[in-house]
Amino acid sequence: MPTFIRSFLDLSIADISIGDLGIIIICVVAAILLDHLIQFFLNRRPKHLKDDHLRKHDIIFGSLKKPLHALFMTIGCGLGLVIIDTPSWGVEIFNYIFIGMRALAIWCVIWYLLLLTRGFSEYFAQHAETTETKLDDMVVPLVTGIIKVLLVAIGILLVLQNLGFSITSLIAGLGIGSAAIALAAKDTLANFFGSLVVFFDHPFDIGDWVSLNGVEGTVEEIRLRSTVIRTFENSIILMPNQMLTNTYIDNFERRKCRKMDCSFGVLYSTTQAQLEMIIDGIKKHLAENPNIYTSSYYVAFNGFGASSLDITVIAYTHHTSKADHMADKQNFMFEIMRIVEAAQTGFAFPTQTINWNAGTPKAPFHIVKD
Repeated sequence: MPTFIRSFLDLSIADISIGDLGIIIICVVAAILLDHLIQFFLNRRPKHLKDDHLRKHDIIFGSLKKPLHALFMTIGCGLGLVIIDTPSWGVEIFNYIFIGMRALAIWCVIWYLLLLTRGFSEYFAQHAETTETKLDDMVVPLVTGIIKVLLVAIGILLVLQNLGFSITSLIAGLGIGSAAIALAAKDTLANFFGSLVVFFDHPFDIGDWVSLNGVEGTVEEIRLRSTVIRTFENSIILMPNQMLTNTYIDNFERRKCRKMDCSFGVLYSTTQAQLEMIIDGIKKHLAENPNIYTSSYYVAFNGFGASSLDITVIAYTHHTSKADHMADKQNFMFEIMRIVEAAQTGFAFPTQTINWNAGTPKAPFHIVKD
C-alpha cells in the first residue's frame, strides 16, 4: 500500500482513524447490499404453489421483510464497531452501544414473531368464516391474544436480561410483591378468566343476537379482555369479559320459536255466533299455517272489556329472526281482519254510552259575572 494512502488512513478524528471509519462504512454498505439481495428473493413468489400454500408463503416471508431489514442494519453497525480499534474514550460508550444493539436484535426476532402471529391470525380468521361452526371464530382471536401477550412478555424479559438485569432476581421479586401485583391486575385476570368462560361454556357465537347486562345487540368479536357488541343503533360497546361470569346472558338467536301475541277486541254488538265464527276461523288458519307451531297456540274469548269483547290469540312462529317474525305477524293480523270482516262485525275502539233519563230534573246553575 502506498505511503500516502497509509498516512491518510492513519489520520484520526476523535481518536478514530479514517481507516476504521471506512471499515464501519463498508460493513454498513455490505449489510445494506445483503439486505437488498435477500429482500429480492423474499419478494419472489414461487409459481408452483397453489393459492392456499402461496398465501402461507407470503405470510411467512412477507412478515420477515421489515424485521430483517432492521436486523441487518443493526448487525452491519455492530460488526463495524467490533472490527475497529476502540478508542480510549469510547470503551464504555461502545459497550452501551453493543448492549443496545443486542437488545434491538432480540426485539427484531420478537417483532417477526408478532407479525407472523398477526398474519396467521388473519388467515385462520378468514378460514373460520367458511366453516359452519362458529367456535373457531371465537378461538382464533382468543389464542392470538394469548400468543401476543406471551411473546411481548418473553421479549421484555430477554431485553432486560441483555441490559444486565437478573431475570431470576426479577422473578423472585415478583414473588415477594405478588399480592400487590395480583391486586393491581385483578381486573385483567378477571377479564381473562371471563374469556375462558365464554370459550368453554359457549353461551353465544359470533353474530348472535344477545342481551348482556342490559346491552342488546349482535356479538361482533370476542377478545381476550372484552366482547364487542354492535347495538341496533350501530354503535360499538366493549363489554368486559369479567361481567359475563356473574350476569344473565339472554341469547335470542338460540330460541326454537318466537311468541306472537295478537289479542284484540270486537264490538259489543257482536253475537255469540259471530264470536264463535271468528274464533274457529283463527284456529283453522293457525292449524294450516306452516310457519306456526300447531301444537301450542291459544285462541279464546277472554273477557268483557270496558268497550269491547276481548279475544286472546297467542301463537309461536318457527321463524326467530326479527324481520321474519314481523312478516309472519303482519300476515296473521291481515288474516284476522279478513276473518272479522267475514263475520260481519268490526273491531272495537274506546267508547262511552251515556243514558239520559228524561224524567230526571235538571240541576240548577248560575252564571257568575266578573
